[in-house]
Order: sequence, then C-alpha cells, then structure tokens
Amino acid sequence: MNVFKLLLVAATALAQSASTLPEVNSSTVVFVCEHGAAKSVIAAAHFNRLASQSNLPYRAVARGTKPDDAVAPAVRTGLAADGLDVSTSKPKAVSDEDIARAGRVVSLATDLRETRPSVKPKLLEWDDIPSVSQDYSAARTAIVREVEKLVAKLAAEEKKK
Repeated sequence: MNVFKLLLVAATALAQSASTLPEVNSSTVVFVCEHGAAKSVIAAAHFNRLASQSNLPYRAVARGTKPDDAVAPAVRTGLAADGLDVSTSKPKAVSDEDIARAGRVVSLATDLRETRPSVKPKLLEWDDIPSVSQDYSAARTAIVREVEKLVAKLAAEEKKK
C-alpha cells in the first residue's frame, strides 16, 4: 500500500510539473497568421511532421494576431487528407512570452514586425502565401515548400553542432 501511495504522489507531481512547463521554448517555431486558424495551422502541422521524420528537436505551434474561435473547416479537412489531425486545435493569440521564448517566429502576412519589434532578431516573414480561403491547394503547396526549406536549414544547423 505504501508503494502505491508513493507512486501516486510521484505521478501527481510529474503531471503537475509537466502541465506547468511552458508550451513555447527555444526549440519551438511559432507560426503566426492573422486568425491563427489557417496558414499558421497548416505550417505548424507540416513542420511538426517533417521535424519529427528528420529527428529534429524542434516543434511548432500556431498562433494568431486576432485569433478566430476555431480552426477553419477547410484546413481541418485538408490536413486530415494529409494524415494530420488538428481536430482538437483551437486558435490562440500570440503572446509576448511566445515571442520571447521561441527559437524562431514565422509571420505569415502579419504586422508582427511593427507591433512587436522585439521579434525582429528571430523573425522570418512569409508574405507571399496565397489565401487559404480562396485556394487551399495553392496555399498548402506554398506553405509546405517554405516549411521544407526551414526544416532543411534547421537540419543543417543541427549537423554543425
């Protein structure tokens, strides 16, 4: 019985410490679009797949400058067709803490450079991505192409370490 109690206390402590860890850290790429419901979601989902396949220590999150209430249905459907599940994702506002902690921040046609000047040293701007609502396929293709370049760059940096 004492062993059971000890395991229960240890498991509770572990769960509490895991839940208090920041979601964003120096190994995080924060993708930001206006609504946090389309471009950034596509980018983060594909980045996480590619980074995992490449055994890179990086992960991505999606954020919005003015987040919608839900991920766009076309994005959920399109990513599901790619084998990527974002059914539990909910758009979240980008915070100053996200920017401060992130290893890199990727703006997908936002005003981050002007509204959050502290982001400049780690900011990549992908402003030429087509509208997801007008042409999902073209937007996805453009985003995946940029994500592939970013993953290749990070992989090259990891090899130098």
